[in-house]
Order: sequence, then structure tokens, then C-alpha cells
Amino acid sequence: MIEYAVRDGAGWVTIDNPARRNALSVALMGDLESAVRQLDDDDAARSIVLTGAGNTFCAGADISEFAGHHDSEDGRRAFNEALSGLFATLSGLRTPLIAVIRGHCLGAGMALALSADLRIAAEGSMFGIPAARLGVGYPVALAETLVHVVGPAHAADLLLTARTFTAAEALAAGFVNRLVPTEELNADALRTVKAIAANAPLSVRAAKASIRATAHPELAARAREMVAACADSADEREGQRAFMERRPPVFHGR
Repeated sequence: MIEYAVRDGAGWVTIDNPARRNALSVALMGDLESAVRQLDDDDAARSIVLTGAGNTFCAGADISEFAGHHDSEDGRRAFNEALSGLFATLSGLRTPLIAVIRGHCLGAGMALALSADLRIAAEGSMFGIPAARLGVGYPVALAETLVHVVGPAHAADLLLTARTFTAAEALAAGFVNRLVPTEELNADALRTVKAIAANAPLSVRAAKASIRATAHPELAARAREMVAACADSADEREGQRAFMERRPPVFHGR
């Protein structure tokens, strides 16, 4: 199941399938897509946090279901549509997405994390893309994102060898923003969402759009529109007044 709720200025989403190490079935992919869509439309959620229940972030696609679906044309279509729908939604989010990772982050779990704007991981986490060991062709769009995040050399290491990266290697490759002790992971995530929630929503969304446009130039015009919309917004005026009055600003996203 997918659990989600809004608190502390963020939408918190948990993949809750610990018996299968939070592996993604077709149903879970659909539920996850629905959850993040709803949170992206909720103004109370200034960011979205994605994590996994128990000691695993996500072990990838549910291989037992994956094999079954690929035995028939209809099954393959259902699986591929669920997968492409989920990642299209994640890539189009206006709201900052934060992956909070503990334990294994593999296959489709890596793709989920790649969709995030920030990735915070517990020390001892493990990362890998075992597509080549499964005879699976890794999707071009996901490979492009991987290369954009970690560079071609690290992407080749992950995809060609299918080996598992340690948390330290993932940090060195630029895949994660920082590593923290497991017992501090939730507190670090909370500090991050509170920092984002304290900022102007229009500015935050414009920044996210501008960053994304560096990898997708076709999005640059929309990013420039979002940056321009910040000018003379109520939040811009509030930010300047608060600075002059030496008080914390109160932003409303308009």
C-alpha cells in the first residue's frame, strides 16, 4: 500500500510493502502516482518526501509480477503503462521531491530516487541497477536522467557491471546529496522540509523548473515564465518587507 499525509509543510509518502522489500507492483505504481498527483495539487505541501517502510527504500519492480506480466502482450502493456505513467508524473511535478533512503535502493527504486530533486540517505544504504543481470533493456529516458545526475562514467559503472554501489560511492558519484546516520535520517528530512516550507513557493517552484530546464531545454521558456511571475508578486513584496523589518517572512504562494 501507499501511505501519505500532509504535515510540517510537506506531503509524506511511504511505500509500505516491507514483506517484498517495498518492491513496486503495477497496483503500487498506480497508487503512488495518484498520491503524488494529489500532493502536488495541495498548497499545504511545500515539498513531497518519498520513503520506504522498514529497512528498505525500494528493491525495484516486483520481479515475480514483472515476469508474469511479460508472458502476455496485455500484461506487458499494463506493466509498461503503469511504469511510464508513474515516471511521467514524477518528472512533471511542480513541487520539490525529496527521496529519503535507507537500506536498499535498487532498479526502479533507483529510478524513483533519480526523479527526486534532493536525495538524503542513511549510512549503510546500497544502490544498484541490476537490469543487465535480468536481461532488461534500461529505458533511454531513465538512462538520460542517470547520466545527468552522476555523469557518463558512473552511469556506465552502474549499468554495465550491474554492481551495487555503497553509500559512500553513491555520495562520491553525486547520486545522494548527503549521508546521515540512520537514527538521524528522519530528523534531517524534517529539517529539510521545514527549510523549504519557510521559503516563497513561487520562488521554489521557479527554481525547480529552471534546474530541470538545464537537462530539458524545451522547458526553458516555461521556467522563464515562472521566474518572471515572482516579480512583483505578493510574496516578493512580503519577503522584502520582512527583510527590512528583520522578521521571518510569511509566504502564501501568490
